[in-house]
Amino acid sequence: MEGVEDVEEVVTNAFTTFLQTYQVPLTILAIIVVAVLLNWLLRKLLMRTVTQIVRGVKKAQDVDTTSEIQAAPYVNARAVQRTRTLGSVGRVVITWTIVVISMILILGQLGVNLAALLTSAGIVAAGLAFGAQNLVKDILNGIFMVFEDQLGVGDVVTIGEVSGTVEDVGIRVTQVRAMDGTLWFVRNGEILTLGNSSQGWGRALIDITVRADSDLDRVEEVTLEAARELLKSPSTARKVTGEPELWGVESAFGDRATLRLAVRTRPEAQWAVQRALRASLMRHFNEAGIKLAEELPRFPGGAA
Repeated sequence: MEGVEDVEEVVTNAFTTFLQTYQVPLTILAIIVVAVLLNWLLRKLLMRTVTQIVRGVKKAQDVDTTSEIQAAPYVNARAVQRTRTLGSVGRVVITWTIVVISMILILGQLGVNLAALLTSAGIVAAGLAFGAQNLVKDILNGIFMVFEDQLGVGDVVTIGEVSGTVEDVGIRVTQVRAMDGTLWFVRNGEILTLGNSSQGWGRALIDITVRADSDLDRVEEVTLEAARELLKSPSTARKVTGEPELWGVESAFGDRATLRLAVRTRPEAQWAVQRALRASLMRHFNEAGIKLAEELPRFPGGAA
């Protein structure tokens, strides 16, 4: 029994010595492991919350995409997109908060004077602020864009020469996926003008060019007939919020006259409605014997 007790005592002493010798490295390792796990857990909970909110709104409206939300479309659609955007920004905030706290704890374990370090860091930060004005501008502009609901994840936007769908809104950079698949990274501080096609409502515009000597009254009649018939389709009707409007002759040049048809739609639905309208107009024009004007010939240099 004494031999067993001696062995236990030796093991205990060895373990105690090990802990005392490697206390700092083990504590730092524990901080890193806890930080990684906490970051993963909080981000997971955040994204699960975002997903549940989005699914809840879509399930209540029985739709697959945000742009198809029917009841109170603007409020519900913006709630979904704003939730996604805040979730994207929240992931960044969680990660950086945990990183900063972990670094402070690790430096404390290494015996660094945190009070002096924070004082020095404040002085250095004040000096760097002059050289990091663009970074500060990007961060502040990104925060304001999110909280003012200027754009959200899933919005179709135009920023300068870039047009596409917002895939991610970061603290410093906004990512926009263009129609051709190009992913554009736009610094938030450089966003001076922003057009958002996903807020409020859209408008499908169709220009119809016929010969000037055509019976324009008949053209207008067939155009409205084609548009109204198309709106009887449930798949199209859910995208439209107003009656077709024929704005009359938009322009006239030589032997050509252009009429404009307008239909108010839900956000992001204007392009789908335009495509459907063109197909319906072509079918009705063929049945009515109405011919569209031929395209003007183009000469070298692009002039018509």
